[in-house]
Amino acid sequence: MVITSKDNETIKKIRKLKEKKYRDINGKYVIEGIKLIREAISEKEDIDTIVVCDNCIKTGEIDQKILYEIAKYNCVYVDEKVFNNMTDVQNPQGILAVIDKKNSNKDINFNEDLIVVLDDIQDPRKFRNYT
Repeated sequence: MVITSKDNETIKKIRKLKEKKYRDINGKYVIEGIKLIREAISEKEDIDTIVVCDNCIKTGEIDQKILYEIAKYNCVYVDEKVFNNMTDVQNPQGILAVIDKKNSNKDINFNEDLIVVLDDIQDPRKFRNYT
């Protein structure tokens, strides 16, 4: 079944995860793109839901190999309009996943390796002045 309404409860819950407050409350976050989803699978992340744009399957933007890899997970299929409403990416690949955050109560030891946290990273090319 393909979800065609952006008012679907599952879709609403996933869209709310764009906000940090809801990510923290639900203990989940969203990743987008084939590469990140493959990495999540190979790292055995706790994947809650995978959302696939139905139109991207039909046009071949999402290859069969990744479709076989995600078949064992809870997959939700949506139309292109709903998917575009869920994503902030300018050129989405038509696939995203909701991942459960790992419960780690460890304190960070700042005497160990350097930790770098990046948030809201954008394509630096769009800020360059091409002259």
